[in-house]
Amino acid sequence: MAVNKIIEEIDADIKDILSTEFSYTNTTSVPNLDDNTLTFGNAEEKKAKVINTCVLFVDIRGSVALTKKHHTKTMGRLYSAFSKAVLKAAHHHSGYVRNIIGDRVMVVFPSFNCYKNAVHCAITINHLCTKIIDTQFSGMDFKCGIGVDYGELKVIKVGTPKQGKEANENRGLVWTGYPANLASRLTDTANKVVEEDYYVVKQNPYNYAKFWGFGSGLANIFGGIPLSSADLPTYLDKIETVEMSPEKFADSVKTNPTGSVYISGGKFISFEKKTRKTDYPAILISKTVYTGYKKENAGENDITYKYWESQTYKVKDVTDDVYGSNLTWVIK
Repeated sequence: MAVNKIIEEIDADIKDILSTEFSYTNTTSVPNLDDNTLTFGNAEEKKAKVINTCVLFVDIRGSVALTKKHHTKTMGRLYSAFSKAVLKAAHHHSGYVRNIIGDRVMVVFPSFNCYKNAVHCAITINHLCTKIIDTQFSGMDFKCGIGVDYGELKVIKVGTPKQGKEANENRGLVWTGYPANLASRLTDTANKVVEEDYYVVKQNPYNYAKFWGFGSGLANIFGGIPLSSADLPTYLDKIETVEMSPEKFADSVKTNPTGSVYISGGKFISFEKKTRKTDYPAILISKTVYTGYKKENAGENDITYKYWESQTYKVKDVTDDVYGSNLTWVIK
């Protein structure tokens, strides 16, 4: 087929997608590729599904470095062991593996009891990685990071309706929605030591009473004459210490027409650049997952003994609270 023919065909496909409707139906079960209620054919309504549930991602830490260090045969065995372990852990906790991309696996859970199933699945995977795989692959220093979030996921079937041996290789399910993005972001951070630069800035803060007109009618302590806003000092006579990210610091540093440097939040005194390291635990869960799990499983030991700790420093691009743990099972 000539290139122009395939380009015309793809152009027609895109126009078809833009011109047909997408409809969504709610579900509490996890869709799969053979679900006939999911469609992606041409010239027909594209039918998709919506599920509110937990999604889990797990990723091997340092997989690139491991690949460089170890023999290809060893890495093949490692990936096989890791994938099989996650698949069986997911199945045991009622989850369904819906994506395997090398060293990263995605697990989706049915809505019913999803908080407990997802959290316990995360603990099982962490146990398998640290207590089983790492000990059996000697000299590997094997570990993984796990992230879990809850929310609305839209499930869309994509690809082409090709027949024969390549049928399943030419289609797939796309899981869109904030929970998938957030769980993936948590996974990127879990079980890593993250270095973070920041600035400690000393300044005299602005006297906002001067700008907001609060001075009128106030007595001057030196002469009893009422003060106006114009009589108030521009800056307060105290030193304020402010912590800023590199981005915020860069945005705050200004120069005036005389060439002197100042900070937009007050009168600049000094600054110091610092670096801190945060050692994140192997499992990170969103506040939504923690709250749901705690509500439904108040009697669990990990809740009773507060094994889930709120993370001091925020995970990148995650604005809500995050809870973490290195929990594994006690096998009797």
